[in-house]
Amino acid sequence: MHSSEIAEYYAAERPELLAFLRSHGPFGTALDIGCASGMLGAGLLREGIVGACDGVELNCAAARLAETRLRHVWMGSIESAAAEVPWEHYDLVILADVLEHLADPWAALRLLQARTTPGCKLMLSVPNVRHYKVSLPLLFRGEFRYADDGIMDRTHLHFFTRGSLEETLRDCGWVVRTWGSHMKGRYRRWYMPTRLLEPFVAVQYMLLAEKQ
Repeated sequence: MHSSEIAEYYAAERPELLAFLRSHGPFGTALDIGCASGMLGAGLLREGIVGACDGVELNCAAARLAETRLRHVWMGSIESAAAEVPWEHYDLVILADVLEHLADPWAALRLLQARTTPGCKLMLSVPNVRHYKVSLPLLFRGEFRYADDGIMDRTHLHFFTRGSLEETLRDCGWVVRTWGSHMKGRYRRWYMPTRLLEPFVAVQYMLLAEKQ
């Protein structure tokens, strides 16, 4: 991947995730799995939502950028880094738009559940496949077309709704504590039936779970 592509794909700000975690923090030490260039972790540190942040990143070029922003970064996958990560040090683990890219999300969630300590929080976000731009073409035209980015990004191996994500977490031993969604501001205006529209206009769901 060229540096210009990394800058565009891996260096995005994530204000919606900062807002979600801000309302449930602060946290001590976080591990951002799939940290890209470390922008999310940098934002968490800047706003005092976490006291320290490490990362795991598969893309070597992005990981090198993350090393300039985070305390420590392991290059590799969750599985390859698992033996080196000091899991007992973290009270927050982050999987931001990672789960849908994994070959076996259930194995990854069970690995995290086994390695982390009781009380550790898991924050994850996934695209919402129930969004009307996906569900309506499927319902009325039988279309389920992949794209270069967005919900139907062709690198996505799995698709989730809020309900299926909660079920997946419970099946892997996590207790779901709270959730949020990311949608365009116009759907949150006072006169809009936000809760009724949410399953179809939310582009992303965020959930916070806990290890018991």
